[in-house]
Amino acid sequence: MTMEIIQFELGDKLEPVNDLILCLGFFDGVHLGHQALIKKAKKEGYKLGVLSFNQSPAFVMGNKLVDNCITSISDKADLFEEVGVDYFYLMDFNKEVMKATKDEFINKVLLAINPYQICCGPDYKYGVRAEGDVAYLKRFFNVKVNDFENRNNSKISSRNIISLIKQGEMEEVTAMLGRPYRINGTVMAGFHNGQKLEFPTANLNLEYEYVFPKTGVYVGYGYVYGKKYKAIINVGIHPTIDPLGAPLIEVHLLDFEGNLYGKNIFAEFIKFIREEKKFDSLEALKIQLGKDKQKAKKILQ
Repeated sequence: MTMEIIQFELGDKLEPVNDLILCLGFFDGVHLGHQALIKKAKKEGYKLGVLSFNQSPAFVMGNKLVDNCITSISDKADLFEEVGVDYFYLMDFNKEVMKATKDEFINKVLLAINPYQICCGPDYKYGVRAEGDVAYLKRFFNVKVNDFENRNNSKISSRNIISLIKQGEMEEVTAMLGRPYRINGTVMAGFHNGQKLEFPTANLNLEYEYVFPKTGVYVGYGYVYGKKYKAIINVGIHPTIDPLGAPLIEVHLLDFEGNLYGKNIFAEFIKFIREEKKFDSLEALKIQLGKDKQKAKKILQ
């Protein structure tokens, strides 16, 4: 069965689904903790649904620590379908939802869907001022609470992963996500400085407000029309030539020839290899880029 995406606002009429297990959460990153919760629910043998929001509740409520996300809505949809979700309930998180009480959320959303069972983490909150908790939810539903997944005595959480991305710790990010950190963007015209250095790069106009990695140079992969290429990814302002006012993500695809302008690229971050720096000359920069290329080939072999 192809996953069905149900977009709705608070108060919209929702059709109940018989024998449905509903997983609750924002699910940013769909990391290993989220995957464990969903897979355990899937093993019950019922229809499986996930209820999430179109934007982070914490950000809408003014928490600037979560101004960006690991996964876009389309990323989430792809990942949910991969792990066997049948129904993706995508709720518009707006000012009305912010003011909704815990009982309004239960009555207008959860009871309308009428799940056979609800699955969530021990810290799941809902309703104005996050007044609703798991204990209250259990008054109305059959609720199964899944413990947190841990790695190296650290909780696998979206917040911890975001922090690691901002530190450039991509190997640890991969371990917590269960896959490399991936962003998606359209190639836009740049200054063509890469071509002057015989090192053409694709400047990405991101399709979503992704978490920006630490400034520097990474090795990874780029996907064009589904085809995978080894890549060097620069996050920064390229200070040696035509410095920018704000960081940009540029992707150099190894062993690729052709025009990328206007094309969509997925870029995966595998490993941080060096800080961005200003070189004394273009020749010195060119030599370093050659070293980066050899390092990329060695790491990605």
